Amino acid sequence: MSGLAVELALATLLTGGTVVCPDPGQQPADILADLAGSRTTRLSLPSRLLWELIRRPVPGLGELRRVLHIGPEPRQQDVYAAVEALGAVVAHVREPSSSAEAADRALREVIDAAAAASWKQVIGVTGEQARMFTHRLRSAVLSSMLVALRSGGVLNDPARGHTVAEVLAAAGVAQEHRRLAERWLEALAENDLIARHGDTFHAGPTVTTADVVQDWKLTAESWTGHLGSATVIDYLRRSAEQLPALLAGKQQATTLLFPRGSMRIADAIDRRTATGRYLTTALATAMQEIAVAHPGFGPLRVLELGAGTGVRTEVIAEALAAMRRPGPAVDYVCAEGSELLLDAARARLGRFARIRLAHAGPSGPGFRPRSFDVVIGAEVLAASADPDAAARRLVGLLAPGGWLLLDEPTHEHTEFLISRALLPHAAGDARLDPGGGALPSRDRWREALASAGVGAVLTLPDQDHPMALLGHQLFAARVP
Repeated sequence: MSGLAVELALATLLTGGTVVCPDPGQQPADILADLAGSRTTRLSLPSRLLWELIRRPVPGLGELRRVLHIGPEPRQQDVYAAVEALGAVVAHVREPSSSAEAADRALREVIDAAAAASWKQVIGVTGEQARMFTHRLRSAVLSSMLVALRSGGVLNDPARGHTVAEVLAAAGVAQEHRRLAERWLEALAENDLIARHGDTFHAGPTVTTADVVQDWKLTAESWTGHLGSATVIDYLRRSAEQLPALLAGKQQATTLLFPRGSMRIADAIDRRTATGRYLTTALATAMQEIAVAHPGFGPLRVLELGAGTGVRTEVIAEALAAMRRPGPAVDYVCAEGSELLLDAARARLGRFARIRLAHAGPSGPGFRPRSFDVVIGAEVLAASADPDAAARRLVGLLAPGGWLLLDEPTHEHTEFLISRALLPHAAGDARLDPGGGALPSRDRWREALASAGVGAVLTLPDQDHPMALLGHQLFAARVP
């Protein structure tokens, strides 16, 4: 008997009624015969027995006034027949047909609550703004890549081809960035800014430094005041301006992201962009809902992978601490593969006694299977060379009934290739591989999660929401 059925049975007994909780092997006729002459006024029973009672009336139930049946949603004509046959008020409670159905319902309730909280963060954002910005940003990034590679005197003459080695040598690309520069060449060819003929690359349309400056000006105009803080777009623009020095190893990407050790830019990305505000609010709200519903007396065990500098971790921890109804104790492991980012997270999160920090890659190696109730991840599937295997590893970390909350890109973000891809810890990211790794899409990630054995996979925002056009969605699922 489920928890719901137990509660309803107790309520019926406390009001002097009769509860029918049959043995599974007992025949319906024998069960109903036991009711004969009971003179009960209130009766709770499974729906299947109610319909049997209508077909086979039982003597001695003339004083029956209220019947509560538990089971699948009944047809209206069956309800009318029961009321007429018994002369009593008939009420129905729909009990989940399985634990999987109950889990899916709880998942939807959590996502609905997250959606209700996060939409307030993006009031005024339109689909047209999102489309214009993504188009302009892509153009600015690709133009910046091309100008950076051409600075070495190659890819200027359509009649002259250059091998990968020649392009990289001319641009002075450092060994640690050769894989990234090769990915740039692929991206430029895919977008017809250069032409590929066999093993050589040839010049395409003329793109000048003035064109790049104009592209970034238009990008900033479509971003600032609509989709986020100028701090973020200024960071990307500065990275673009420094690409030749970054490729050559003469400039470090970490000093651009953390100027003089400041967290200002990293904070702005998660707190002062439409996408960051929306998804961070959704995650914090989802965690509150999960904490409230957490069963038992043990702590809620949470693992966050790819936590970066801990901005989202901090927001989630504050949201859990601010809950009106006290939730369970929370054991929170904040994992990050970069020591640099982990140090920043350590400084940020030191005031939270129950948050532990761990140096671990995005797929969560080193953690025991089935040891967490919630796993949160940022770009874990997108960074993996095998998203299906990554999804299986994530699901394997969850205890039965556990929750998976993943923030994943749903289209290619070329700005990654001129910013975070240059950070030291990005070396293992599959998006730097030939072809850019798995093509990011909502369907691809849903397929990976489904193959890993989760139940329903829900996403936020919906596909028709303006925020979906910016190319990041929250994927939520539960394990059986």
